[in-house]
Amino acid sequence: MATEESGISRPYGRILLTGAAGGLGKVLRETLRPHARVLRLSDIAPMAPSEGPHEEVVVCDLSDKDAVDALMEGVDAVVHLGGISVERPFEEIIEANIRGTYHIYEAARRHGARRIVFASSNHVIGFHRQGVRLDSRSPRRPDGYYGLSKSFGEDLASFYHDRYGIETVSVRIGSSFPAPRNRRMMHTWLSYRDLTDLVRRGLFTPGVGHTVVYGASDNRDGWWDNSGAAILGYVPQDSSEPFRAEIERQPAPPADDPDQVYQGGAFTAAGPYENMPPVRRATRSAGDAELVLHLRNQTGESPVWHAGEQALYWVDIQAGALHRWRVGDQQHASWRADQQLGCIARLPEGGWIGAMEDGIHRLTPGAGQILTTERWTGVDHARPGMRFNDGRCDRQGRFWVGTMLMDMSRAAAVGVLYRMTGRGDGLRLERMAGDLIVPNGMAFSPDGRTMYLSDSHPSRQCVWAYDYDADEGVPGRRRVFIEALAGGRPDGAAIDAEGCYWICGNDAGLVHRYTPDGRLDRSLRVPVAKPAMCAFGGAGLDTLFVTSIRLPDAAPHALDGAVFALRPGVSGIEESPYAP
Repeated sequence: MATEESGISRPYGRILLTGAAGGLGKVLRETLRPHARVLRLSDIAPMAPSEGPHEEVVVCDLSDKDAVDALMEGVDAVVHLGGISVERPFEEIIEANIRGTYHIYEAARRHGARRIVFASSNHVIGFHRQGVRLDSRSPRRPDGYYGLSKSFGEDLASFYHDRYGIETVSVRIGSSFPAPRNRRMMHTWLSYRDLTDLVRRGLFTPGVGHTVVYGASDNRDGWWDNSGAAILGYVPQDSSEPFRAEIERQPAPPADDPDQVYQGGAFTAAGPYENMPPVRRATRSAGDAELVLHLRNQTGESPVWHAGEQALYWVDIQAGALHRWRVGDQQHASWRADQQLGCIARLPEGGWIGAMEDGIHRLTPGAGQILTTERWTGVDHARPGMRFNDGRCDRQGRFWVGTMLMDMSRAAAVGVLYRMTGRGDGLRLERMAGDLIVPNGMAFSPDGRTMYLSDSHPSRQCVWAYDYDADEGVPGRRRVFIEALAGGRPDGAAIDAEGCYWICGNDAGLVHRYTPDGRLDRSLRVPVAKPAMCAFGGAGLDTLFVTSIRLPDAAPHALDGAVFALRPGVSGIEESPYAP
């Protein structure tokens, strides 16, 4: 039996595709169908159901030797994508990526599968400097535990060929996405079309022994000499060049950013993990801080969960950046405006309102990481050098937001608390309170009858509670709710479904929970000194996401500026969109 392409024979009755629930697994599920009578799909994560007798869907934990042995029965060839695909602590990597890959090869030996395409990674050579020309024989320099696991996989493939005759093509995948996302990916991008062709040739080219190739398209400034792929007849069809203008419109990272220095980019800066429990475990203890994204936000603030997208949005104030992280595919995106962005609130029809330096704007994320802004209303600040800071909508959808002088060292009590209602000609931005230095900690009780507000300046550090007329949107009697936190300065806050107030303890690395009568219930630790704001999210609103602040003198590998998640054992309340 033969395909019409390149005369490559198609001898396989059954191909096993591991990691089928992942992004590349979904691509190859579609493109490998013509090349086997049956495509067996496997992952530990949920997959779409079988589409007929030509597909078999099997949930399998690669760390389970017996399960992998059963998975391999009747398999002729394997495309092995399965495992953890990001940098994580070694204890996590070892199970899926090291034990799992060993189990695949052992099961292939026992069941007579003679060909494997192994998804290795550019992170095997990630600590080489950018611009250094490498081929498949260049010294490996793994950039983390993930890279080490892929280096181990290549050695395992070599061993199983020399000892047992199992042939493998190890593909050091660069950055395989629909389009390159940043400057580094202009060098490392692999289109889905080229990925499919490379995997197909890895399956069907005879006499490969153990061959290592780079998974990259025909990128103009590529770092890798892929002449080793000649044995496969691989000639990439695509290039990152059509995306150059869009990518170069992005703000350039600092010169010392790992994405500008090393071929492995940000992976070289991940860890250490002494104080960070694993993300993916069968069970979690309440209070374990999980790393969601290792970013370098200068001031990560205003996290808001978008239930419709199952995504977390937040801002990096000084960068004027809006960030998004989707749970389903673990993908991160960001967009930048031309001025500082203090906080956001969701619009019911889609998009966001953002409180910036000169007023409140409608925000529209666009192509090229550009955040388009349309000013709805300006603001008359008390003096130059001010901006909006913390804010959110009340339960009825009115937008509340405070202003501050950016130079906090002046301790100037010129901040104002505003309320915005309406749209168009009916839009009103009204001053509701003054004498604030750094207004923060805005939150509303589940019934909307209590409003919380703090002043996080070191000279004040107080949290107040107001009686709130939810019908009229007017705060009344003010009382001291928390005179001083149990650790740190009061920063951003959230409310849970039980009416308790969660507030970040800036400078203490803590997130505190206070009961409605102002008693400290508990404090959860995060592995950075300056947590900034928290928000409930996830499918059941049972995850407490925490953004953080990164100071200029932070160590290169420090987690400051990253986003974390806590499992506090309680659920939150969905944020109200702006409803004028």
